[in-house]
Amino acid sequence: MYDTIKIVKYLDKLPVEALTRVRDTFIWKNCLWKPRFNNFNEVVCYTADLKNLKLRLRGDELTITNSLQKFYMGNNYEPFTYLQAVEAVNTLNTCFGNVLLDAEVKRLAIGTVIYDVPENTFQKWQEYKTIQPQFMCNGTKVYGVHFKATNYKIKGYDKTYQVKQEARIDITKNVIRFEIEANSRFINQGKDSVGIYKLSDLTDFSKFQKLGNQLLSVYGKIKKRKHIAFESLTPEQIKLMATYGSPFWVNGLKKYHKHTHKKERQAYLKLLIKLNDSENENNIYEKLKTQVNFCLNN
Repeated sequence: MYDTIKIVKYLDKLPVEALTRVRDTFIWKNCLWKPRFNNFNEVVCYTADLKNLKLRLRGDELTITNSLQKFYMGNNYEPFTYLQAVEAVNTLNTCFGNVLLDAEVKRLAIGTVIYDVPENTFQKWQEYKTIQPQFMCNGTKVYGVHFKATNYKIKGYDKTYQVKQEARIDITKNVIRFEIEANSRFINQGKDSVGIYKLSDLTDFSKFQKLGNQLLSVYGKIKKRKHIAFESLTPEQIKLMATYGSPFWVNGLKKYHKHTHKKERQAYLKLLIKLNDSENENNIYEKLKTQVNFCLNN
């Protein structure tokens, strides 16, 4: 379930090249490090790539960012299980001489994939805690939506389309990815605190389980738009849905035409029950729950 990470480790032992601020590239920990300069042509840091991960060495501060899942398995359109996550953390730690386990986790993304279509998933998202969704676009193509706040971003998007556009890989299934990217404050807040503070916490099964529960809890709190089969409704029923879906018009009816409001509201509530698409929503939730359990048990 892990994806993007941002961890920071203050190193006791630095490469000689970093200590002397060399202006050329150098090899350290089997990575090619490149100098970065400020406006005064002074070396301010060194950067490198480790598979998908982005590395930055600034003084004695080593920062590692990007997708842990892609570092381990090359993609994030498949499930990333607990045992795989543990192996990924241990592999990364080994690359740096076993000094990273106490590195501070600044940011973490958790997510999983289900096999469904946009019409049943993110295209129905309306609101999360009063936050309106923003579109994820490629040109004029909308392939996902996200809710963005100070401490987190919740995303749902068409992974099949994204992978096709970015990596030229054809996935034969309709893959939808649901993901939460958050800083440590969101993950560790209040009574629902998971307790992710250092890299070694990512190998703690109980904390992995809490993150899975958090993923499901957040999804359940997203307000979704109901799927309406307009072809099965009469024009009067569509007008009724439009009127009672707007507080502005409802308040006008209630204030000046109480009898009509009472009569039509009863018809609206009956129609709302008829149009209830909880079966489809429960199906999506169960797919997410199944994937989370798969990641926990493998």
